[in-house]
Amino acid sequence: MKKIMIDIKNHLMTGISYALPVIIAGSLMVAVAKIIGLIVGEPNLDAFAKSDGLMNWLYLTQDVGFKIIGLMNYVLGAYVAFSIAGKKGLAAGFTAGLIASMTGSGFLGAVLGGLLAGYSSEWVGRKIRITGSASSSVPLIILPFITVGLQVVIMLLLLGDVLSWINATLMGWVQQMTEDGTSTVMLAAVLGGMICFDLGGPVNKAAWGTANVLFLSGVYLPAILVNVAIIIPPLGYAAARFLRPHNFNQTLKEAGNGAVIMGILGISEGAIPFTLRNPARLIPINVLAGALGAMTVALFKAYPIMPPLGGLYGGFTVGHPWAYFLGALVGTAVIAIGANLLVNFNDESAEENAAAPAVNEEIDIKFD
Repeated sequence: MKKIMIDIKNHLMTGISYALPVIIAGSLMVAVAKIIGLIVGEPNLDAFAKSDGLMNWLYLTQDVGFKIIGLMNYVLGAYVAFSIAGKKGLAAGFTAGLIASMTGSGFLGAVLGGLLAGYSSEWVGRKIRITGSASSSVPLIILPFITVGLQVVIMLLLLGDVLSWINATLMGWVQQMTEDGTSTVMLAAVLGGMICFDLGGPVNKAAWGTANVLFLSGVYLPAILVNVAIIIPPLGYAAARFLRPHNFNQTLKEAGNGAVIMGILGISEGAIPFTLRNPARLIPINVLAGALGAMTVALFKAYPIMPPLGGLYGGFTVGHPWAYFLGALVGTAVIAIGANLLVNFNDESAEENAAAPAVNEEIDIKFD
C-alpha cells in the first residue's frame, strides 16, 4: 500500500511539473499586459476588446494568457496519465482534463481522471493483445475507445457532479479562510515556516505542493505566501554575509554573492550551504523568518491582482506590492541578524558540522 501511495504521489508531481510551466507562461502574459496597462493608466484592459492599437494588443495578450491558464486541467490530466502509461494514456488523459473543465471539478477531477486514464490505459495495453494484420487496432481503436469511454462513464456521468461539489466546497472553505484576517495570518505562519524548514525536503514540498494545487484551482493567496517565504532564506544569508563579512569564511562569502541572485529568482536552496553550518540553531531562525515574512504579507493584505509570479519580482503582481517587499525584508532581517548573533561561520569545528544531517539531503531546485 505504501508503494502504491508513493507511486501515485510521483505521478501527481509529474503532472504538476508539466502543468506549472503552462500556468507560469500564461501568468506572465497576463502580468506583462496588466503592468503595461497600469503604466499607461488603463487598469481595465477588457474595455479595449474591440478597439485598435496598443491597448487592443494588450487586451489580446491578456486574453491569450488567461486562455493558456485555462489549459491547466487538460495538461494536468494528460501528463498524470502519461506518467503512468506513456503516450498511450494521453488521449484519455486529455479527456479527463476536458471533463474536469466541463464539470467544474477542477484540479481534483483532472488528477483523479488522469489516474484513471493512466491505469486503465496501462491495463488495456497489457491485457488486450491482437496478433496479425489487426494488431494495429489495439492502440488506434480499442485502447482509446475503452479508456475514453471510462472517462465519460465514470468521471462525467457518475462522479462529475460529486467532484464538482467537493471542489467548490473546498475552494469556498479556503477562500473564506483567506478572507478572515486571523485565519489568513495563521495560514501564512504555517506555510512560511514549512517552506523554510528543510529547503527542498518533504516539509517544504508539502507546503509548496499545497499552495500550487490551490494556485492551479484559481486560489492565489497561498501561492503568494509561499513565494515570499521561498526568497527569504537566500536573501537573509546574503544580507548576513554583507552585514558582517568578517563572520564568514571565503567559501561562504562567495556563496553569499550567489545567494543574492538565487533569492531574487526564488531558489531557496541558496541558503543550504549556510544552514548546514549549524542546523540546530539556524533551522529555527529560518522557520521564524519565513513565518514572520509571510505573516507580514498577510497582515498588510498583499493580495493578488493577477496570477502571481514567484521570486522577488512577484511583488508587482499583487495589490500593495510594498507589503510583499516588506514581508521579504522582515524575513531577511530576521536571518541576517539572528544568524550572525548565533553562529560563527568561520568556525570549522566538528561540533557544529556534526548536526549537518538534520537538513534533508534530498534537494530539488524549484522556481516558484
